[in-house]
Amino acid sequence: MGGGSGVRAVVRLLIITAALVAFTAGPAAADGESDAYIDPVDGPTVEVTDDETTQGDDGAGQGDNCIWRVGVEDDFEMGVFDVDGSRLYSETGRWLERVCDGSVQPINGMGIVPEGGAVDPTALAAQARASIPIAAPGIETSPDADQQTYAQVTTWLWIDGSWWTSYTATASAGRVSATVTASPVSASWSTGDGGNVSCNGPGVEWRRGLDDDDTYCSHVYRQSSAGRDGDAYPLTVTVSFEVTWSSNVGAGGALEGLERTSSRSLRVGEIQAVETE
Repeated sequence: MGGGSGVRAVVRLLIITAALVAFTAGPAAADGESDAYIDPVDGPTVEVTDDETTQGDDGAGQGDNCIWRVGVEDDFEMGVFDVDGSRLYSETGRWLERVCDGSVQPINGMGIVPEGGAVDPTALAAQARASIPIAAPGIETSPDADQQTYAQVTTWLWIDGSWWTSYTATASAGRVSATVTASPVSASWSTGDGGNVSCNGPGVEWRRGLDDDDTYCSHVYRQSSAGRDGDAYPLTVTVSFEVTWSSNVGAGGALEGLERTSSRSLRVGEIQAVETE
C-alpha cells in the first residue's frame, strides 16, 4: 500500500464510530486460497489476497466497479482507534475497505471494517475472569474439626496450603488474547459464636512443638456448642482475591476482585475440672 493510501487510512480510522465495536463478521476459507471476509450487508464472501485488491460481486449491481482492499495490513503495527481513543483490533489483524469507482464505500456507516470481527481485549479479560477455576477453600483447624475443639482452648485456623496459590485463565479471539491472574490476599473467618477473625494470609498449619504465639490466625471459643443446631458452630471462611490482567497487545490492569467461601461444622466441648482433696 503506497504512502498516500496509508495517509487516507489514518484519516478514516480517526472517524470510526463506537458502532464499530458491535460490528461482527465471521471469517471463512475461500477454496483454500486466502482468508475471506463475510460482508453482512451484501452477503457474498469477498476474497482479499496479498496484493490487497480482488474483484468482488457485491450483489447489488456494482460488482464490475467494486473491489475490496486491505486498508490496514497489521493492526499490531498500525493503530486503529475508536472515537473515544481506545485501541481496536480485528481477529486477523487486517482491516478492509470497499472501493467502488475509486471511492471508499461506507459499510454500516464506517469506512473501514475488521476482518473476522472486532476484538476488545477488555471484553476478553472479563470472559477470562468469569471462567477462572477456583474451588472452595479447604478449612483446617487444630484441634481437628473432624473430632472437636474445646472452650477456653486456642483453636488454630488455616487454609489448605495447596489451595492458597495464584490462579490464571486466558480468553482468545483470533490472534488477540487476555490472561487473568487471581491471587489470594486475605481470609475472613466467621466462627459461628459471634466472633470474626481477619487473617492476612492462609494461617499457619499446626505442628507438634509449636506454641499458640506461632499463629496469627486463631480463635478461642468461650462456650460449648452443646444444645446448638447439630451441637456445633458453623465455621465459615471467605477468601478475597486480587485480580489483574494482561494481554498480548499491551493492554492490562486491575479488575474487580473475587471471593471464594466455604463452611464446615465445628463441635466445641468443655473440659471439666475435677476437684480433689
